[in-house]
Amino acid sequence: MKIADIGNSELDFRQTGEARLQEICSRFGLENASYAHIDKHHNVVHGCTTFPAEWVRHYVDNDLVLADPLIRFGATMIAPIDWSVFDNQADYAGLFEAARKLGVGRNGLSIPVINPFGERGLLTVTSNAPRPEWDALITRMLPALRHEAQILHLLALDVIETVFNFPSDSLSGDELGVLKMLASGLIPSVIARQTGHSSRMVEALTASITTKLKSRTIEQAVARAVSTGFLKWSDFFADPVAELVNMESQRLCGGIVRWSGRSHELITFEEGRTVRNLDSFQAVQVADLMKDFNLDAERILEELGCDRDQSVRIRYL
Repeated sequence: MKIADIGNSELDFRQTGEARLQEICSRFGLENASYAHIDKHHNVVHGCTTFPAEWVRHYVDNDLVLADPLIRFGATMIAPIDWSVFDNQADYAGLFEAARKLGVGRNGLSIPVINPFGERGLLTVTSNAPRPEWDALITRMLPALRHEAQILHLLALDVIETVFNFPSDSLSGDELGVLKMLASGLIPSVIARQTGHSSRMVEALTASITTKLKSRTIEQAVARAVSTGFLKWSDFFADPVAELVNMESQRLCGGIVRWSGRSHELITFEEGRTVRNLDSFQAVQVADLMKDFNLDAERILEELGCDRDQSVRIRYL
């Protein structure tokens, strides 16, 4: 996996990723901040950061992106993760010790971003405040930081090389309707059924959308549509609701998120991080889980590998 710079964006945010991170640090009194867009399909991390140059050189020269647990677990977590969970893990102690030594910050918090396209992002903020102050700061600023993480995710989706400038009425009604459905995570076959269009027509409308918005992918088209007001960014990001843990392996096996204006969804992890303290997780019957969140029963049983009479451990967020 390699690292690429987010670079400049033509979004209406009118800031590079680094400038936005600097503003976040100034607003909340933080030491540093970074954002990583994790593209597993192309095996690349697009990032921007305010971390000291010495640490960035150390990180890149030693290929630490391959060993960084935040990148590794960034695609397999839904809840913010405090760096303190890695304090007693020998595999990662050296990495975090070096980061603190080279001025990254004493305390850190990484906030995942989840959207329907499957790619993930991770906003990390750090501070040198004493631990009690840091805990209070996290509580106060977390909702705003989640918002910032989502904006930075859009910025990353727009890693562009060309300036775009298109009229706000450039999309037809059919194109805008299809774009909204794509942004909410619906696949073309479902869109065809819901709109009454043929599959070929949906493909044509999708191609027209990406062409008109001068985008290489539908993900980038969504980012640009948000920048012009076609779409609301809050419509297609997920809010974490709960984490699930596999008691046998003591690893996170999945989570439950809620999409804006939509029902809850189960997200499963191939290899979630180890949970060393299970005190915050409670037992719940699978049948109750399905009922409480109106989840598909068969998928729950298949994904979690259990039956209706079993219980799972859950932590509500």
